[in-house]
Amino acid sequence: MPKEKKLTQCIPKIYKRNAENIGMFFWVRAQKDIIPTITIEQSIMKFFRFTGIDIDDWDIDCAKVTYCRLQDEFFEDCES
Repeated sequence: MPKEKKLTQCIPKIYKRNAENIGMFFWVRAQKDIIPTITIEQSIMKFFRFTGIDIDDWDIDCAKVTYCRLQDEFFEDCES
């Protein structure tokens, strides 16, 4: 993997992700703030239905892992 350019190092990692992942991350974060008892899986399923993404296109477990990675990156970037 090529070394990251100095210019792009200051951009938080979350903004370098694709639009679907960013949309899913912020959707789930907002759902969890509004409805604290909702599970990540339930919120992801609601995101799929809202956006019209076919459930067969994304695996729910993969989407959950992606969400957790984005969350870790988001909070890591917030700390620095």
